[in-house]
Amino acid sequence: MYKIFYLFTFLSFSCTAIYTGSYNQPHLNKIQPDELGPVVLKWEDGLRTKGKSNEFEWWYFDTKLTDGTIFVCYFYKVHFLNDKYFIGLNYNDDNGNDFFQLKYFDKNDVEFSEDSCMVRMGNNYIKGNLDEYEINLDPNDFEGFGVRLSLKSHLKPYRPKDGVIKAGDDFFAWLAAVPHGSTKGRLTLNGASREVSGDGYHDHNWGNTPLQKLFDGWTWFRGQVGENTIIASELNLTKQRGGYDIPILYIANKKKVLTNQFGNDGIFTKYSDLIENLYSKKNEPLFSNFSLLTSDGISISIEGKNLIDNSKLFKRMGLPIPIRWVMNKSGIDPYYSRYKSSIALSTNGIEIGKGFGILEIMDLK
Repeated sequence: MYKIFYLFTFLSFSCTAIYTGSYNQPHLNKIQPDELGPVVLKWEDGLRTKGKSNEFEWWYFDTKLTDGTIFVCYFYKVHFLNDKYFIGLNYNDDNGNDFFQLKYFDKNDVEFSEDSCMVRMGNNYIKGNLDEYEINLDPNDFEGFGVRLSLKSHLKPYRPKDGVIKAGDDFFAWLAAVPHGSTKGRLTLNGASREVSGDGYHDHNWGNTPLQKLFDGWTWFRGQVGENTIIASELNLTKQRGGYDIPILYIANKKKVLTNQFGNDGIFTKYSDLIENLYSKKNEPLFSNFSLLTSDGISISIEGKNLIDNSKLFKRMGLPIPIRWVMNKSGIDPYYSRYKSSIALSTNGIEIGKGFGILEIMDLK
């Protein structure tokens, strides 16, 4: 019995150390990269990784169609133990259709461009030039589900400084290539195709170290209130990295930028409405309401309403059951959740309006 106990203790400690890394890790750099200037160029949405160990990259797209349907997809490349390429998608409509699919691709069937966004996996692709994009998913790859959509941007691309959050030589980067745009095209479901239109969003993320070695998790939102586009987030660095929280708030329309905040100076966050009966009891407390307030009186209040994706990440990744069990017993059980959400925007206590968005909760521990 003691041998089993010691073996379990050793495995738990080993898995935790491998997953989270050592305690001797660089904290957030005092000066974050800010060399690219305010104008985003096409190459920034192109391939940014070189295939080195622990590098990852993904191109994300979501749209809310006029009939209330939410469609999300992402093209992902990662190099941890070996190269992996896959596309994930979520579909949710008001007729009860709600599903997730994931498909992997061989390295001989993928293609990337460095001068602009051009990502191809099999017959599926996302490509564009910061102004206009095309997204294509082949129904033969996704059990009869497919899209052929265009995305037309209505706002300039956005990134906080260079979009790079750096701790030592380790970093995570983010570019909102299309903070808000219009989508149109065709969607195929259960053998039937239909014309669709709506609003859309596209961003691009990349980095050089496993996310859980930088972050405990994050909360992220994108949405609309009238003509105003809102992108809000708070990134939660691990204790090994200093335990900082990094809030981000960007609000803009075609005429002006209302606020562009990055970091703790002049911005405050608040969480409420504990999520219950969704995560394991050992999981850390997570909340479905997220509010931000700036020192100059701009505030947003986001309410996660309808759950459209909730996944145990180890299970979704296909991690073997014994390893998942040991990780769970050692307190590591990461989840990912996404909500259809409402948002209210106010300035100096006066409500400007209410709108709709997508709230994402990532718990990496």
